[in-house]
Amino acid sequence: MSPRCYPRRSRLNSAMLLAVLVAACSAPAEPRADGGPRDAGRAMPPEVGELDAMGMPLDRLRSIEDAWAARTGPNEAGVRAARRAASLARIRALREPEGDGLARARALLAEASLRRDVAGACDAAIDLARLEARDAVDPTAAYLVAHRASRRWTDDACALEARRILGALEGHRPDRALLAAIDADPNADDPSIGLAGDTETPPRDALEAWAAERTIAGEPATLESIVVYGHEDREARSVRVVLALDRVAAYERLDLPAEGELPARVAIDLASTTPASSLPSTIPVGAAGLARIRHARRDDRTRIVLDLEPGTSARVFLLPQPFRVVIDVTRGDATTTGAARDVDLILIDPGHGGDDYGARAFGMREADIVLDLAMRVRDVLRRRLPNVRVVLTRDRDVFVSLEQRAAMANAVSADAFVSIHLNAADESVDHGGVTTFVLDTTNDRQALRLAARENGTTTAEVGGLARIIAGLRREEQVATSRALAERIHRGTLAGGRTVLPRLHDRGVRSAMFYVLVGATMPAVLVEASFMTREDEADALRNDRYRGALADGIAEGIVRWVEGR
Repeated sequence: MSPRCYPRRSRLNSAMLLAVLVAACSAPAEPRADGGPRDAGRAMPPEVGELDAMGMPLDRLRSIEDAWAARTGPNEAGVRAARRAASLARIRALREPEGDGLARARALLAEASLRRDVAGACDAAIDLARLEARDAVDPTAAYLVAHRASRRWTDDACALEARRILGALEGHRPDRALLAAIDADPNADDPSIGLAGDTETPPRDALEAWAAERTIAGEPATLESIVVYGHEDREARSVRVVLALDRVAAYERLDLPAEGELPARVAIDLASTTPASSLPSTIPVGAAGLARIRHARRDDRTRIVLDLEPGTSARVFLLPQPFRVVIDVTRGDATTTGAARDVDLILIDPGHGGDDYGARAFGMREADIVLDLAMRVRDVLRRRLPNVRVVLTRDRDVFVSLEQRAAMANAVSADAFVSIHLNAADESVDHGGVTTFVLDTTNDRQALRLAARENGTTTAEVGGLARIIAGLRREEQVATSRALAERIHRGTLAGGRTVLPRLHDRGVRSAMFYVLVGATMPAVLVEASFMTREDEADALRNDRYRGALADGIAEGIVRWVEGR
């Protein structure tokens, strides 16, 4: 990816831009006279052209890529190294589509583009926009990256190129809410590329704008239920309140201070919404600093009020299909997710259950198999970690909502949350294998489809809303979750390979799984095998393979605990 390999000034449409991106700007930059980034005592990685990289053995290509990636840093040489490593990772992705090359290229360029005052950072952002349009085939993501670049670097020639990309991709302009969040603070870390800063809440205006844009005038909504999770334990640190509606409704959060005999309150105003007649006007809670919930009809809207005790905070976000407004109420300071501390409780989540049986293939149901795996993992952990409590979100074939699972982890102050699933695909795949996910945004098409299936939604909703909800997780939580995911992934893969030696490694990836949204501790989702691969389906029928997978998942958790 050359530093200034921009198309000529012209009027471009989306198709023309994609053609240009395929044909141009793909070769690594020529080495500088000073040799580029250097570290004393270490040989420089070789410069590799695109044609050479396409014909090079994959292990050699990965080795050179790793060498450049090791030289990234917060200076001009480090940005150049990131761009070179990303170029090689992209070529590796072309040769190995199911590997982690595309995700790595995106991460390298995203981080380099955050070095706002370093020469080459804007070029890295343009490289990233091209990557999204050309390789990820996600012109909306490319538009967002270019839009942010055009706001960050207003006088640079690179900014002119960003504006050209915006013109070419005008037909793929995303929600106004996303653009408004960027315009409000163009120098903030970019949630659309999975590198949001250490924020406690997602961009409130963006979430509220998302709902407002999807509200249909003249079609009032009904507030069907108000459900509280985690309140059974009066000592719970956190409870989750879920407002379920029959359609999307514009909403607004209001923070009301203590006044007279009234405590501090959080209010949610739902526009053009009527509460169901069966809803009680007051719901006592008395847990995690939430005294009670009240609601009343006001003009054409419904106001829900949460009465909070001193020292209690609330975080509000939404989930689509069906539309839900979620309020996480926490007593005291939020858990420091990045701090190393003793591990007291691990929550294991067998996915699906009850009427939600997950994927089905070769006469098997995902919900049944993952429950068996989770119970085996629990038993192994109880032997290996006798001083750590291990709890399941379900221990039988019952339905547990996606929003309830993370709420359970928060309520019991779990130190780790591990959701166990199995992968599946409608079409045939060249490789099955094991994948482990952390909560973050992604433009990987396979990850988007999988997240949509697990979330019970569409890829459009997963991809678009995810860029806003990304602010829910903190940078330190991504790091600790990835550390947990890496250990679980290696353990699961090693365990599975004792039975299936050629079990494919699909890597540790990012995706927006709603089951992980709002979890305040390291949280991962492992897809332990591929149900729609006949060899893996056959293996999943027998105790030996299930035991090996469970041992591997447990081994990864044990290694993570010991590493703390």
